[in-house]
Amino acid sequence: MVSVIMLITSLAGGGAERVASELSLNLDSQIQRQIVILTNEVSYASNKPPISLDFNFRSPKILSILWAFLFGTLKYRKLMVEHKPEISMSFLTLDNFINILANLRNKRIKTILQVHIALSMKFRDSILDEIAKHLITILYNRADLIIAVSEGVKQELIHEFKINPEIVKVIYNPNDIEKIKILADQPVNDEWFNGDIPIIFNLGRLTEQKGQWHLIRAFSKTREVVSCKLVIRGNGNLKPYLEKLVLNLDLSSDVKFLDWQDNPYKYLSKASIFVSSSLWEALPYSIIEAMACGCPIIASDCKYGPREILSDGKFGILTSPLDGIMYSALDPLTPQEIELSNMMVDIIRNRELRLRYSRTGIVRSNDFNLNISTEAYSSVFESIANRDRSL
Repeated sequence: MVSVIMLITSLAGGGAERVASELSLNLDSQIQRQIVILTNEVSYASNKPPISLDFNFRSPKILSILWAFLFGTLKYRKLMVEHKPEISMSFLTLDNFINILANLRNKRIKTILQVHIALSMKFRDSILDEIAKHLITILYNRADLIIAVSEGVKQELIHEFKINPEIVKVIYNPNDIEKIKILADQPVNDEWFNGDIPIIFNLGRLTEQKGQWHLIRAFSKTREVVSCKLVIRGNGNLKPYLEKLVLNLDLSSDVKFLDWQDNPYKYLSKASIFVSSSLWEALPYSIIEAMACGCPIIASDCKYGPREILSDGKFGILTSPLDGIMYSALDPLTPQEIELSNMMVDIIRNRELRLRYSRTGIVRSNDFNLNISTEAYSSVFESIANRDRSL
């Protein structure tokens, strides 16, 4: 039996929280695990009720983060003394800092950090970001193991953050592929998805990272060549800008925004193409989910993830990275947007190409299945615990 405590800011929201939930529910029975959260926010399930350190992140956010950083470390250190786990694993940057500092003098507890984002893109704007980058280099090198969610993230840690390569290992995030396929078979009560007009689908938060304005602008050219519609599912701070762009490009009858819903897979399975217009990623869930649903992929070749998932274009189409400049409807399309538009036209016109990417994508999605990931995590936990016991 190996005892593991998993620290994460909350059990609500994004990909890291989902990973923590999946691991707590699906790890080997020989792994005794307990989730600890900084806040009280819970929307994902876990194997047992999480322990909360009872922080409330209010504005100004920077003060809340500093408060959590200082007192969260003290609270988490006390928790470690009480529970005496063999392994302490954390998921987000703040969680990782707390994990390392709380266990700095406790050599008996092994620390594992997960990195599920492109850190160079997250910390790039301010002096505080520069401080965070230096802290990452100093503190992360004190971990016993760092789990990167993709090879691209691993290489960034090693080359840009000077992390010891011997402590970095790649494990893909768990995806319940079989569950996705079951949910994909559910009907859709939407005439767009029940007609003959090809649907281009995008899934993701409406934020800078996801670059949906590039997709909308490229779609404006695609629609001039072939009959098609664009559906973007997600919420976010850029929604007003994106809606205005659609209006100014006279696309209102052919572009639809769907709010966040529990089952996007029923839409993905009925779409003609999934397009990822992201400016950066780490290992995008949405591409893997679309592949599992049999939806052909076109993805911007951003760092990191799309090229790795699509195996250099073997399982989908990669287009040149988008520049991230927020254009208006009056600005001419960039060469990258024109390339994206042309690829959408090509795959809509080429039924054989769509079928090939649909079939091969389903096969490729199985490489990211839940069981493969949880077995890898279980193996890592047991290896680290057994190594310590043998000393």
